Amino acid sequence: MSTKRGPYAKSDVRRRSLSAAALELVRQKGHRNVAITEIAEFAHTSEPTVYYHFPTKESLLIAALRQHDDDNIHARGHEEGAIAEMGSRAEIGVQRTNYGRLYNELAGAAADPEHPANAFFQERWARSIGVVSTDIRRLQDLGRVPVSVDADMAAHLLLAAWEGLQLQWMQGPPFDIRSLIEAHIRMLLGPNALD
Repeated sequence: MSTKRGPYAKSDVRRRSLSAAALELVRQKGHRNVAITEIAEFAHTSEPTVYYHFPTKESLLIAALRQHDDDNIHARGHEEGAIAEMGSRAEIGVQRTNYGRLYNELAGAAADPEHPANAFFQERWARSIGVVSTDIRRLQDLGRVPVSVDADMAAHLLLAAWEGLQLQWMQGPPFDIRSLIEAHIRMLLGPNALD
């Protein structure tokens, strides 16, 4: 695979720098309380530079979510442990309230196929389902999950439960999301799935 050179490489670096700045400010203040001017200042650049790379605040926030996923979703070929980590990652995820609010707001808007976040969420679901189903197949090969379990269907159900429980937790009152996700994993994949 070739690496980008010249202005294209610099543009990628700048875009990543801007999405990282947006992500950090969202973490600190929440997406509704962050202005493009603050993101530009935080990234040590100008507001016109931000708009050159991201025509709208929404497009920058989508890029920030994509970067968050790149940093937190298992990469292809490194799926091992995805099932075992689901409970703890859900527990950590609900503590990142400002990320969760941004995610939920854009996820709802992305139900409209014309919304700019729609493509991001389609890619995200495909990637997440791929990671989880691959780890389920690994557990089946180890004899910890019955081979009768359809890995792709189970991945859909596990991720849907995670999303739904996260939304319930954020709307309140809080509850032990980790224990519920782990109970769901055992019910769906069998008692040895988390051994």
